[in-house]
Amino acid sequence: MADRTFHADEVTTAYRDAAHWWRSLVGGIDDHQWDRHGLGDWTVRQLVAHGARAFRTVVEYADGEAKDPTRIATAAEYLRIVLAEQTPHLHIAERARREATTEADWVEANDRLWAEAEAVIERLEPWADLHLFVGEMALDQYLATRVVELVVHGLDLSAAIGIPSSPPPTAARVALDVLLDLAPQDDLASLLRLLTGRPGSLPLTNVLD
Repeated sequence: MADRTFHADEVTTAYRDAAHWWRSLVGGIDDHQWDRHGLGDWTVRQLVAHGARAFRTVVEYADGEAKDPTRIATAAEYLRIVLAEQTPHLHIAERARREATTEADWVEANDRLWAEAEAVIERLEPWADLHLFVGEMALDQYLATRVVELVVHGLDLSAAIGIPSSPPPTAARVALDVLLDLAPQDDLASLLRLLTGRPGSLPLTNVLD
C-alpha cells in the first residue's frame, strides 16, 4: 500500500496548529523545570531544543544547497531512511544535548525559530524542494515529518512538565497518518480492536524505534 501524501493546505494548517500548541507548552515551563527529567536521558531543556528543530530544519534545508540527489516522496519514506541509519537515536540524543547549550532563553528561541520557518512557508511554493542531508524533498511533504515531531514531543513535554494537553486535531491526524504508514501490517488489526473497544489487541510496535 502506498504511503500517504498530503495536500499543501492540509499539512500547512497542521504544522501551524502544531507549532502554536508546542510553543504554548514551552511557554508554560516553570523556571525550576528546565533541568528536570524530560525524556529518556534528556532534560526538559534538551527535549525543547530537539523539538525546536521542527522549525530550524525547515529554514536550514530551504536556504542550503543540494547535498544528496535522492528523491524522497513521502514523510514515511523520510522517516524510514533516517531510522535505518546506524544508531540514529544516539546521534539525535547527543545533538540535542549539544544544541540545548546554544540558547539562553528557549522560549524566545522557539518563537524566533518559528517566525523564521513561517517566513519560509510564506516565501516558497508548497512543491519547492528542501535540501536535506539524505535527499531532496518537497516542502509540503517535509512539513508532515515536522508535524510528527511536534506532536510526539509535545506529548512528551506535556507529561514532563505536568500540563495535560492534547495536540490539535489537525496535527494529530497528520501525525497518525504518517505513523500508520510505518506500522507493520500485523499491528493494524490490533489498532482496529483498540479503536473499537474490542478485546484481543496485542502489544504494538514502536515505529520510531
